[in-house]
Amino acid sequence: MIPPLSPLNKGGGTACRDGGIYKDKAMKTTLILFLLPALLFAQEFEFVQEFDTIPVEVEGWQIFIPWGGGGTQGTPEFCDIDSDSDLDIFAGDFSGRVKFSQNDGTIASPYFEEVVRDFEGINLSGTYAGRTTPEFCDLDGDGDYDLFSGDGRGLIHYWENIGTTQSPDFVFITDSLDYIEVVGQNTLEFRDIDVDDDYDLFIGDYYGNIWYYKNEGSATSRVLIFVTDEFANIDVGQNASPCFVDIDDDDDYDLFIGEKYGKIWYYLNEGDSLNYNFVYQTNYFGSIDVGDYASPEFADIDGDGDYDLFVGSEDYGPFFYENTGSPQTPEFRQVNEYYLTLDLGSGKSTPQLVDINGDSVLDLFADASTVLDYFENIGTTGNPNFQFVEEGWQGISHSAIQPYFVDIDADADYDLFCGENAVPAIPSISLYINTGTPTNPQMILYDPDYITNDDFLAIVLPVLADIDADNDFDLFITDNDGHFFYYENEGNSLSPNFSLIDTFWQGIQFAYPHSGHKGFTFGDLDEDGDLDMLLQSPWQNNLFFYRNIGTPQVPNMYLESEEFFDYSVDFIYRPYLADIDSDDDLDLFVGDEAGGIFFFRNVTGQNEVGPRRPDVPFPRLDFSIGPNPANPITWISFTLPSPQEATLAVYNILGAKVTTLTSGIQPPGTHSFIWNAADYSSGVYIIQLETPQQRSAERVTVVK
Repeated sequence: MIPPLSPLNKGGGTACRDGGIYKDKAMKTTLILFLLPALLFAQEFEFVQEFDTIPVEVEGWQIFIPWGGGGTQGTPEFCDIDSDSDLDIFAGDFSGRVKFSQNDGTIASPYFEEVVRDFEGINLSGTYAGRTTPEFCDLDGDGDYDLFSGDGRGLIHYWENIGTTQSPDFVFITDSLDYIEVVGQNTLEFRDIDVDDDYDLFIGDYYGNIWYYKNEGSATSRVLIFVTDEFANIDVGQNASPCFVDIDDDDDYDLFIGEKYGKIWYYLNEGDSLNYNFVYQTNYFGSIDVGDYASPEFADIDGDGDYDLFVGSEDYGPFFYENTGSPQTPEFRQVNEYYLTLDLGSGKSTPQLVDINGDSVLDLFADASTVLDYFENIGTTGNPNFQFVEEGWQGISHSAIQPYFVDIDADADYDLFCGENAVPAIPSISLYINTGTPTNPQMILYDPDYITNDDFLAIVLPVLADIDADNDFDLFITDNDGHFFYYENEGNSLSPNFSLIDTFWQGIQFAYPHSGHKGFTFGDLDEDGDLDMLLQSPWQNNLFFYRNIGTPQVPNMYLESEEFFDYSVDFIYRPYLADIDSDDDLDLFVGDEAGGIFFFRNVTGQNEVGPRRPDVPFPRLDFSIGPNPANPITWISFTLPSPQEATLAVYNILGAKVTTLTSGIQPPGTHSFIWNAADYSSGVYIIQLETPQQRSAERVTVVK
């Protein structure tokens, strides 16, 4: 039965109050900034970005780097960039940067734990219309990999590796390799197609064709000569993304081509290594459909001698297809669409954490399009662990979900507000009432137009908070026109009644050209009893911090910093504050505009025993292991600059702890421990060093 709720003001409401912001000119803003690997300081707050410390499992797959953010129009590339015999992952996308994840595992057991979002500082956005398509090739024959990338205009960018195979050092050479320019967006592929010991160049273009440049020079001195813009008379329709690979192990290259609408074309080479003859087989290889902008890349990621398949796409990626066949007769099985990071698809990810099932731990909800994804927390209050349960939770679907959970009727369970993009009609806020229980929610649509306003423009985003400390939830809404609406709850916790008070709350507005609805969140960050606010910056790469210098009853939001953290993340969208690790401070989750989520742990004052000097940075948790492989003894050393809690433990590849080498308060200085693996079976183990606010891990192989 739907609880009785008071009628709400669905129109313009009462007269607006003055929303002016009062700035205390005597107030100083102090910002201390450094990285660990992206350590964040804003005023007295200390946050550290973490990529994999909170596990996320989707359909049996443990995502390597769940909090690494999403991507759009991803183009994966695999390369052993550090010559350690395993494959590292690179990916271009529509943002114009090249992302990089180093493989710290082995050739047979990959392990990735961080995403570098701007490898070598590459940024092709703006002038070159974004969209990187990285390709590595030793084009100058000096024994190391150089880097190339296409762009949205059809040019080829070139960075020469002047370092070594173990320590690459890339230097920018040109934005227009040999003055080559194709039509629109391009994807590159270097292959020695004519077996003359130098690399030829193939370029997929916007119109679905492949351009071929033959290398008439040598392995050390290229001379790329245009041959044709319709290689093998191939036309896949639009956005050709070619990939050559010997898929049947007959010593010649076969050809796979991704296309705009998510499928892969396959051409078998029925010639030989010297005389290629590409014969069309199918435009729907393996029944694979990744939605849009398929970009195939083959790599033996598990070291079993055959090629596995990764496919970049518009929304997710890369999709991972394991080769369960043989080098001669491949069979591809889709394992997941979240191989590396938690990527919920194209669209603005809006994470929120609530205990939806009454088990005293926070579960995760996030949307990136029109439905809610639900991840149950199967961990504990101090050690969360998310497991994907359902896409389209409770059948709730909207043109723009923008969810916000809150107990609006004070019956001890969560109800749901959703923003709605009802263009060409008036956008609105929908309300779902939970008619179930705190442990078994049942959402019923109470009113699809719970809040409407003629001034709403396009998508509207709701957030609820008790901003005036009267024990009921007030409502805040941003829209695509930069408005910041404030609806005061003039009812009570049992019977809400919202009235529009201000269209530019606290004087906050984002005018053209930086308009658009802004993600925001409230929380008592400085623990002074009132609500502060974090707001997505107009440039979508940081957060504005508004400190409440008023009172819990009469807020006064002061813009203290336009850079809440010293880590520029492209296209961030909606922040959400929650104490995910039950340590009595607020941690930060941030959704991005490409369907991903970033996580920043609040480590304020937790880095060492006793008070920390503000000018002393957190210690890095680097440690050394040797020998590796262990046979069967290995030494582990680490250094602490100050006394603090530290635990050194060994885990098996399934994540189960097999032994603890030390735990407790550790004195400053260098510490060395021995792990004798004589009683353990051969295989890969993880040695992890952990303090209350940081964690670092290395893999070691036991060989007997």
